[in-house]
Amino acid sequence: MTLWILASAERSKIIILPIRDKKKKPLFVGELLLRQTDVGPRPHKFKVKTDGEGEYRPPSEFIDLIRIADRIMIAKGGDDDQTTRFIDMLQGFQLSADIVNACKFCLLKNRFNFLNRRSIKYHRDKVCEECAREELFRMLKSSHVNYGDEVCQRFEDIMLKTKDLDRTMAMISPDDLDRELTKFDSIAANTSVPKGMIKDLPLHKSFKKILLEKSDTLLPVQSLSVENGLLKGQNQLVTSVTATGKTLIAELAGIENILRKKGKMLYLVPLVALANQKYDQFTKRYSPIGIKTSIRVGSARIKTSKNASMTRTLDSDIIIGTYEGLDYVLRTGGADLLGHVGTVVVDEVHTIEDSERGHRLDGVIARLKYIAPDAQFIYLSATVAKPALRAKQLGAKLIEYEYRPVPIERHLILCPEYSKVKIMTKLVREEFAITSSKGHKGQTIIFTNSRRNCHSIAEALPISAAPYHAGLTSQERKKVEIAFVKGKLPVVVTTAALAAGVDFPASQVIFESLAMGIEWLTMQDFLQMLGRAGRPDYHDRGEVIVLAVPNKKYSGDKGDTEDAVALKLLKGEMQHTKVQYGDDEQLEEVLATAAVTSSKKDLEKIHSNMLADYNVDFLLNKLARNKFLHKKDDLISLTRFGKIAAGHFLSVSKAFLIRDSVLVGQDPLVTVSNLEFFDSVYYKYAARISAALNVNLPSRVFQGASLDILFEGENMDKLDITLRDQLFEFAADFLTCNCRDSPYCGCAERKFSEKIITIRAEGYEPDGIVRKLESLYGITAYPGDVLGYLDNVVRNLEAVEMIAAAHSKREISLRARSLKKLVEG
Repeated sequence: MTLWILASAERSKIIILPIRDKKKKPLFVGELLLRQTDVGPRPHKFKVKTDGEGEYRPPSEFIDLIRIADRIMIAKGGDDDQTTRFIDMLQGFQLSADIVNACKFCLLKNRFNFLNRRSIKYHRDKVCEECAREELFRMLKSSHVNYGDEVCQRFEDIMLKTKDLDRTMAMISPDDLDRELTKFDSIAANTSVPKGMIKDLPLHKSFKKILLEKSDTLLPVQSLSVENGLLKGQNQLVTSVTATGKTLIAELAGIENILRKKGKMLYLVPLVALANQKYDQFTKRYSPIGIKTSIRVGSARIKTSKNASMTRTLDSDIIIGTYEGLDYVLRTGGADLLGHVGTVVVDEVHTIEDSERGHRLDGVIARLKYIAPDAQFIYLSATVAKPALRAKQLGAKLIEYEYRPVPIERHLILCPEYSKVKIMTKLVREEFAITSSKGHKGQTIIFTNSRRNCHSIAEALPISAAPYHAGLTSQERKKVEIAFVKGKLPVVVTTAALAAGVDFPASQVIFESLAMGIEWLTMQDFLQMLGRAGRPDYHDRGEVIVLAVPNKKYSGDKGDTEDAVALKLLKGEMQHTKVQYGDDEQLEEVLATAAVTSSKKDLEKIHSNMLADYNVDFLLNKLARNKFLHKKDDLISLTRFGKIAAGHFLSVSKAFLIRDSVLVGQDPLVTVSNLEFFDSVYYKYAARISAALNVNLPSRVFQGASLDILFEGENMDKLDITLRDQLFEFAADFLTCNCRDSPYCGCAERKFSEKIITIRAEGYEPDGIVRKLESLYGITAYPGDVLGYLDNVVRNLEAVEMIAAAHSKREISLRARSLKKLVEG
């Protein structure tokens, strides 16, 4: 056993810590007082403390203690006079001591630890790791924020890496961003795969000329695709991060197949915004060589002055369409109208795992394989959890390229909500001040969780910024896209829903929120969104900034907080999702497939190509019992009722609802407003109302307690007369039902939906409808949302018209047709 004595000199006394076997906790804590004698300083009083109690012991015991000690040490930085007297005393006993660097925080806690190269800087001094941890966690706890374990570990990791507690704690309120500390990780660029030369590709001369105007070489993933049979008709699943060149792979196959007379190209996308963008790009790029492009999306049913110029015919070389837009052609018996299909491109194919839309994408792929068995299928995605398995399921060869074309850095900034705008402003300005070696300014995409936030953030930033989301009209979105691509717009604020595909060549992505609505982002969503940072033909690197508010939640008191979610997303990997559908979804898909084949055997074959498991016999029998189809031996045929349901994307339950409404003679306007509410409506003056009532009014009109707040007690009297009149008008028109649970009975939403349809029937375009709502009620909506809703109204009215005719309800059918024409415009 070894015995060390550590002395720490204070002004009036010397603390003595006997250390056995190098342990941090001493045998006891002693206090030594010295007195001056003729022979020099000598022990005068020696007090020993154990468990807080003190007892004076003979000074001779202290002398015996230091005589048997293996080592005597004096803590550096103590009182100089006392230290000198202690050394003189030791010399009087022919003893010596070492001056050592001991942790002052440990000494204050009556324990011992050396300072060394692992020690942590704190307040211009150093402390040991243990004390630094204790102080870190004390400060985190006293910050009134309930930091989760993972986040605390993140702070500790940064402290141990930097050896600087002050610098680490500055991250709690990051007024001055320390990029070295906020950096979570970096992903290096890798372009090790050889780049093929475009001039060497066996392409049509005119097509090759277009490609060479942009580049002489293929990007790595494009080279891999060509090497693996792209130009020889090989079906492929191409998985690679955003901006690696997947779209051109689709074009290489599709355009060349068109020019070789192998058939037209169908290009399927999940979003109308993406369809519009691809339509514009392909029209501009390929019309000079005689290739015609058209578009098929849902909103084609609603005629407006601004969308009349888009080509929508099926007699085109390239048909760009949303999944549902092209499926509608098949469901309504228009497969033959598509003509000879040579290439089918499915962009963002990971949507097949989506709980709401996945079954429809799965279904349209299987049906297209049936009607175009010789076509080449190209599937594109940046985020597939088990690509080899998915490629096998889709009958395609996997082309996987795992590396980014430019390096990317990912940063995590833990910050209070109120500091986000300040931080984002700084980040956006710094990025826009940088010009890449390709001559492009740094531009930013900010992702947030709601459309309203898109606008409020864009307005709050003291720099040119624009909101961008599906609620805007296609013309509004296009204006933003053009300004961004030209480098004139430093920042776009958008929602997670538009993360997929839409082409914004940004060098920086900022996550203002880690939610979509009130639900946390999935790993796949997160990777899809951060993949927007850094484009090889624009930028030298990409930046991803995650702004996370400690302890923030979006719904309820349970579940993770935003800081914990941030770390999970940054550390996580995608989880493979097994594709499964409910009964309604399976019935809808079997009904849709029966629109393209009259053979039960073929129908079974089509559904065997789908990812979910189908009990085809059970589903066919159920549809037959409910008079959606006829079935005899191998022959199946849709009834009139079944054709209507299939062509209008009606679930079985929705089809029954329409039929029952028709049979009781319900007005078609009431029927369609019952089928689907329009509730994406907001208080235009929510901020003014909140200020007047001194409450935080939810911005959505039909959200939670907003109606209760407005019409409670004397609240209306606190508003200015114009607002009060508008809200009373709203109440009179929509809140006058006698239901027990009014206003949460659904009557208000139904009546409001009727109002939207009625205003459209009067000849107003979507933006005109919005202006009228603002004028009448002081509430607002997004024209794009209105357009999408009206498109569904048209489909539902058409279903009402046809089902009424099928049941000889001529008057209902005529009223539905008349209203449909007015809504179509």
